[in-house]
Amino acid sequence: MYQVKQIFGLITVALVACTTLTSCKKNLFDAELTKEALKLTFHNDVVDPNHTWCLLDDETVNVTANVEDVKRIEILSVNPYDSQGKSVELMAKRDVTENERVSMTYSVPQANDSVYVAAVTADGSYRVVAIEPGVETVDFTTINTKNSGTLTTPVLQEVFYCYCNTFPQPSATWSFTDCVMTLSKEVINAQTLRIYVTLAALGSTTQTAAALRLDGIKYSDVESITISNNNTFNNNGNVRRTIIRDEALGLQGQDGSFVINLFDDGHLAFNAKADDAGIIARYFINITHNTDETHKEYSPVTVSYDVKFKKSNAAYSVSFGHMDPFILYYFNSNVWEVHKYAYKFKETLYSYYSDSPSSYDSGFTWALEVPYKEFRYPLQGISMGSYKNGVIYGAYQKPYHSFGEWGADMTVARDWYLYPSLNVY
Repeated sequence: MYQVKQIFGLITVALVACTTLTSCKKNLFDAELTKEALKLTFHNDVVDPNHTWCLLDDETVNVTANVEDVKRIEILSVNPYDSQGKSVELMAKRDVTENERVSMTYSVPQANDSVYVAAVTADGSYRVVAIEPGVETVDFTTINTKNSGTLTTPVLQEVFYCYCNTFPQPSATWSFTDCVMTLSKEVINAQTLRIYVTLAALGSTTQTAAALRLDGIKYSDVESITISNNNTFNNNGNVRRTIIRDEALGLQGQDGSFVINLFDDGHLAFNAKADDAGIIARYFINITHNTDETHKEYSPVTVSYDVKFKKSNAAYSVSFGHMDPFILYYFNSNVWEVHKYAYKFKETLYSYYSDSPSSYDSGFTWALEVPYKEFRYPLQGISMGSYKNGVIYGAYQKPYHSFGEWGADMTVARDWYLYPSLNVY
């Protein structure tokens, strides 16, 4: 049996040999060696072979707004009259008239036993009904949850996207902090969806680009895209773009999908310094509170994009399930992409699988989608979590609520992100 370092070295050599060739044939890529390296370097001795690495489900409910003077329907993560200090996240909303019946799509964390459907009246009061995720119809005839007391104002649902930028190689730490972004969204009108993208951290000094593909949305479905908050991820327009060379906000993916061009170099969002040759000063950003010559702390940067669709009501149908934010980086003279697991094999702006994506079907993920506004990602060098020889380690290590246990069995510990240790940023 190879030792971990020996396996890691062998797989690196194999991948370098494969990806530097003009045409990398399937038999030049050792899939079994890759899987062995991943098993030895990943911080679990058992990984669920059927794992979807998904924590968020899309659901649809038909709501009858049978409340006097109702103005809109909201779907909430927590009862706003009984929040117990938690953020009340707004998962969907729709303007309605009294007794109107509307279909609403929302994205709910798998850890949630309930969601809360609220009829909001003209005076701002809420009438709230609790339902289980997946219930298909609801109205407000019977109230089954608390409807009095102090009202917590809902805030937009926010989802974290955390990446390792080593694919197809194993990560050195599996901390998923090489790039950390968050997404939230709101419907401005029936045709316009506003998407907020926040770059929170860069745990790598490697140039990292990013884009956002809208799954199921064709490039031809979108009338326009604009930035609504006059902000930018590129604070130095003199630096030449090298990964996403096109400056257009809206791009067409290789599958014809609509893609939002986020940034060509994430470090420019925080620090615009570059020398006369265009070399950018790169730091590890927001992954430790100890700042020095290589580690810095900056305020996260948010850019909001207004996507206007050609069809009316299209803005209501885009869920987080349709959101495919991905990072891009150079690996051995080619650009590779890292998508969340559901879209792992989507070659959106670049081709790099050499017509053999199944060779990279290892069952591992290099991206996590975490549906929790208060999520705290690991400090530098700390794994998200591990479960080896019956012992739990990492940033999320609470027994029965740990990342490692979820990795071993996707049906358990789906609320792991609610239980951070002290080793988080």
